[in-house]
Amino acid sequence: MLALFALLVLSDMFWGDETWEWSADNWPGGAYGFAVFLGALVPCVATLFVLTASRTDRKSWKSHKVRSFGFTLLAVVCGAAMLQLVSLIFNAQDSGKWGRGRDTPPSWVFSNYPWLWAVGLVSTVATAALLIALAVARDKRTSRTEDAGVPAPN
Repeated sequence: MLALFALLVLSDMFWGDETWEWSADNWPGGAYGFAVFLGALVPCVATLFVLTASRTDRKSWKSHKVRSFGFTLLAVVCGAAMLQLVSLIFNAQDSGKWGRGRDTPPSWVFSNYPWLWAVGLVSTVATAALLIALAVARDKRTSRTEDAGVPAPN
């Protein structure tokens, strides 16, 4: 857990307020548009991570080495991307009152966009709901085609 926190702090040095300031000036919709994008990206990357990580079992390594290596590499890349996304989200929440130490000044993004977290959260929930609905629809469609080939009982 401590290593994860250290990685978050380290990645925050590279993906901190500068990224949010850049998005406020250059991204369509400003920082709020960037928050919508990040909020939609989180469930997509998490889903891709789960799908690729689940495709790398022991049997597939024996029979499909190249494909399994590709899935493993993609899972690692998705994990690294999730670390950066969490770092950006963590930075947007930095109100200056984290931890038990003395208060620090809030981050630039929290000072200028205090409700940015709500926009990102709504985007995350909406995208996750859309992905779940698509998965349910796909599952229903595949189960119908499988059931169509089964003869009816007498």
